[in-house]
Amino acid sequence: MTRANVLLLVFDSLSQRNLTRLSDAVPNLTALAEGNLSFANAYAPSPESGPARASLFTGLDMAAHGVWTDGIALPDHEVTLPERFAGAGYHTWLVGRRQLAGVSNWTTEHARAHEYAHFDWAHGPLHRSRQNTYLAWLEDTAPDQYARIFPRQANADDTVIPAEQRAAMAALPDRLCFNHWAGQQALARLAEAPKDKPYFGIVGFVTGNTMGVPVVPGPCLETANERALAQADMAIGVIVEAVKDDPNLILAVTAARGSVRDRESVLQRDALNVPLFLHGKTLKPNQLDDIVSTIDLAPTLYELAGVPPPPRIQGRSLLSEAPRGWALARFRHSDATAQTALVETQWKLIFAHGSAVERLYDMVADPSEQSNLADDPAHQNKLDEMLDMMIDARVALEDRTEPRIALF
Repeated sequence: MTRANVLLLVFDSLSQRNLTRLSDAVPNLTALAEGNLSFANAYAPSPESGPARASLFTGLDMAAHGVWTDGIALPDHEVTLPERFAGAGYHTWLVGRRQLAGVSNWTTEHARAHEYAHFDWAHGPLHRSRQNTYLAWLEDTAPDQYARIFPRQANADDTVIPAEQRAAMAALPDRLCFNHWAGQQALARLAEAPKDKPYFGIVGFVTGNTMGVPVVPGPCLETANERALAQADMAIGVIVEAVKDDPNLILAVTAARGSVRDRESVLQRDALNVPLFLHGKTLKPNQLDDIVSTIDLAPTLYELAGVPPPPRIQGRSLLSEAPRGWALARFRHSDATAQTALVETQWKLIFAHGSAVERLYDMVADPSEQSNLADDPAHQNKLDEMLDMMIDARVALEDRTEPRIALF
């Protein structure tokens, strides 16, 4: 039996609404979304990249894998998608962003042993780690441009990127930008993949406006950079052209999280509702409105590739299991109020822990979530119902995989 090749394209910050709004500027992404199996109501389990990626790559809720905020490494005992595929005999590789560990003070984010056969890591175009593969390529390819952006060696104790450096990086021609580099590196990995085994490849695009380095400390607030997104779209067009004739290809596209404008909107729709679509010769094109979570992508890819999932997995396959009909998201940060959000078909509840502040939105009548109905007497029954559902959702996502070995 011929096994599937799996290619996963991941954006750092891209909301479904931004993708729809910019559809004319991203024709390749638009074609993928419209012509394949797509999920318009896919939600990230966190508005922060680290926890969201940990869930995406393990199929586990935040409360299970323990990456509760950015800057925390995924525990060694948790099994990632590339680890599992590598163990099943796949040739595994990554190009671009990973973010499953802390990368402060320009430190490098090392891959785990046996996770990737080839690791072209680059946290972003402005992250000054000596192991940033993109910056090494830029310095070699365009030394004058590199020296103009980075006139001196990085200081590990000074991670502030001045505005003029950000502007200079953003102004690079398309042929030198991060996402073009990621696309070209992906082509090289595809061309060099062994012919006697399938591959599992990841391309991590950077389309957020911080370019891999937050502007201020605290929760990372990030919106989509339209030019970077258009550059990523061009790279995706080249990648899709290279693999279009592969009858065994499974292509998945999603984002770690959406766009976070400010702390007040940290759990609102644009922060959590992300693109998610799948392409494969055996997949029937369809646009589904079911509420799903990005923790569901891992078990889906395992099923499509015929790779047994690890014992600890909480996501549900988007192909063979009934959707839960709800998605849970958590925001935990040492500098901000802890919050939890529950999304179901029409309604959304955001609960601020400690202060017990509640926000209830009718997402059909109020898709931008501007009108809080929590204090409206006419919606008290719905508020109580959603509070009960949130408790049930948290129980449903508890980790109960530890085997019972005795009767008492």
